[in-house]
Amino acid sequence: MAAAAEPSISAVVAAYQAQEWIGEALDAILGQTRPPDEVVVVDDGSTDGTARELERYARRIRVVRRANGGCPAAFNTAFREARGDFVAMCGADDIWEPRKLEWQTQAIRRHPEADVLFGHARMFGRIESEHARPPVSGLLDSDSFRNALFAANCVCAPSVVIRRSLFESLGGFVEKFGADDYEYWFRCLRAGARFYYDERPLLRYRQHETNLSAQTGWMDDCTCQVRRWYEADVSDRRVVDDALAPLLFRIARRKVDEGDTARARQGFHESLGHARGLGASDCTRALAWIAILGLPAGVRERAGERLVRLSRGFDDLLGIRQGAPS
Repeated sequence: MAAAAEPSISAVVAAYQAQEWIGEALDAILGQTRPPDEVVVVDDGSTDGTARELERYARRIRVVRRANGGCPAAFNTAFREARGDFVAMCGADDIWEPRKLEWQTQAIRRHPEADVLFGHARMFGRIESEHARPPVSGLLDSDSFRNALFAANCVCAPSVVIRRSLFESLGGFVEKFGADDYEYWFRCLRAGARFYYDERPLLRYRQHETNLSAQTGWMDDCTCQVRRWYEADVSDRRVVDDALAPLLFRIARRKVDEGDTARARQGFHESLGHARGLGASDCTRALAWIAILGLPAGVRERAGERLVRLSRGFDDLLGIRQGAPS
């Protein structure tokens, strides 16, 4: 029997104002032990020297230029341009490990049912850390993986290889949205897609001040929206409570600082609706904030200041204050 043909893989890169990083990212992509069958770079309206850097690779890559629309829109354009059976995503500031595509191609051969393959990532730059990861490796059980994903986005998008036909059937990433990739993995799971995780480091995930993930307030809002969209898919309600309660509390606390009293009060009420996911201290704080936010403006401000001082003092006493909201 003839061996099955090796799947073709397109590497796609979304680039915006990437002159400082794009060369290193492309060198890593083009230097793979199993090179991609094509490399598509979408220049998302850059006005710096990105175009000049891309010109150095003109004979080895295909460049698509578009007006600036944000990272999800750039990747949507890249997927439409890609021709491979699978599409491997990479940010213009991230660095693939040399054997990334080799290992992922081997996994596709061993597990032809896998639709989305990803691997471990190590963060470097502004933050030096390990990216969140699922509890097990290999071909993942969809229900267990959905629970883990709901608890934390354990899929690092620049490590992903996704079946192009799946992307075509599901449609693109949500544009102008801070948790577009997080939403997409849930959409894949809802459609019955199978995920494969390689616990070996496949990616160096660069962290710097212009990362979208640094926009914490917006990211919290978008992450919360995704969890609301997909919470009915999660089999373990404790997972839902543990993930939503502290996030809703954090958003509500931010709304206090922004002066949005109505939404802050609503947020604290919603966090208490998932009270199993809050500790006793945060439940008490939520109740206190609900009471304070119902007071007249002048009294409310003075009481809020006192609550913040008491809350911080209590946490300091217990040795647990590490930037938690008050």
